[in-house]
Amino acid sequence: MKKVFFGWYIMAATLLLLTYNSVVFVYGFTAFMSPIITSLGYSSAQVSLASSIRGLEVGGLDPFVGAAADRWSSKRLMLIGIIIFALGIICISQSANLAVFYAGFLIVGLGGSICITVVPNTVIARWFRKNIGKASGIMATGVAIGGVFTPLVVKAIDNFGWQNTLLYMAIGMLAVGIPLSFLFRSRPEDYGLSPDGTAQTDNEDLNIEDSGVSVKEALKMRAFWFISLGTMLQMMPMHALTIHMMPYLESIGIERDLAAIAVTIFAIITIPTRLLYGAAADMYSKKYVLVFSMILTTAGLLVFHFLDGSSFVMVVVFTVVYGIGAAGVTPLRTPILRDYFGIKKFGTIFGLNAFFITVGAVIGAPIAGWVYDMRAVYDPIWLIFSGLVVAGMILIILLPPHPGSKSAVPKLTSLLTRFRRNRKESIT
Repeated sequence: MKKVFFGWYIMAATLLLLTYNSVVFVYGFTAFMSPIITSLGYSSAQVSLASSIRGLEVGGLDPFVGAAADRWSSKRLMLIGIIIFALGIICISQSANLAVFYAGFLIVGLGGSICITVVPNTVIARWFRKNIGKASGIMATGVAIGGVFTPLVVKAIDNFGWQNTLLYMAIGMLAVGIPLSFLFRSRPEDYGLSPDGTAQTDNEDLNIEDSGVSVKEALKMRAFWFISLGTMLQMMPMHALTIHMMPYLESIGIERDLAAIAVTIFAIITIPTRLLYGAAADMYSKKYVLVFSMILTTAGLLVFHFLDGSSFVMVVVFTVVYGIGAAGVTPLRTPILRDYFGIKKFGTIFGLNAFFITVGAVIGAPIAGWVYDMRAVYDPIWLIFSGLVVAGMILIILLPPHPGSKSAVPKLTSLLTRFRRNRKESIT
């Protein structure tokens, strides 16, 4: 019986951690919004700002966590990150004022930067090359799977209160996360393997191809800025919509239980879609697959803008269109960064890219909350956000070919070599 490549175990551990994070702070957090506002008397903008403060901190920390991931043991970093993450959830659950509430999100941000974002993606980029799209696609389904549990989160909050629910989730994070952290391994080379599980002797050119670029070189490349700004503009409305999906649906007359079902449908739609995006990334141009996801993200935002409470069918249409579009960026981000920059300093480069993603998240959610606080409606924020995604799509379309593509440097080098040979022959 053929032995399973250990990279798939790491991917599975990451999948479970992303699922748990999604239950609490991605799809699940939209169910906490209204109870927190009602219980503590905060405004929508103040609660949204908590998530953004966490994101701002993560954005500042990600490059440093990435540098640590390039140097230190991933197992040790994951264990530290999981403990910090759980302590942050406990802090939020015990908050009785904004200072403690925000402090809890800062602690969660530090832990999440380590054990949810940077370290897992860095490790996956090292353990996979030809199958990196598939691995990233499967891993990204964790975010979507978490959304399936939103109705259960709603029931838990209704039965136990939002604070007790968060406390139980913190205990669960420690129970699940600590054992999973011991599955992480920094590099396959340490175990006589190369990415995808092939023997090192079968890939003599692998170290050359995957050596990658330095951080300084990456920052000089147009591709880094286009990818970072383009994905930032796509993630800005996605983060805002994830936080405000249930409050917005409730504001236009959709019952809370139906709004939770809409979140669940959206999450279910994205599960197979993320897998398809991952597979497509291994077969087709990653930038055009990403452009396709941005087109559908824009269409979904436009449908969301024109929703009213009279037709739940249109809500389902939105969840399908937007779900297929929004599912693309997470499974495609790691593969496209690996294509352009290699794995030499992947952790740091991924962290720098994550800073831009975080800036979008920090800006998006509070703006949506502020618009609602000022106008008592969300108009026209979803329309504005759809325009930002179009701008990001243009940047991705303008990306130059990556160094490993058939149309990039090797082709040019071949042409120059042929020209010099012909010129030499004509002279002699």
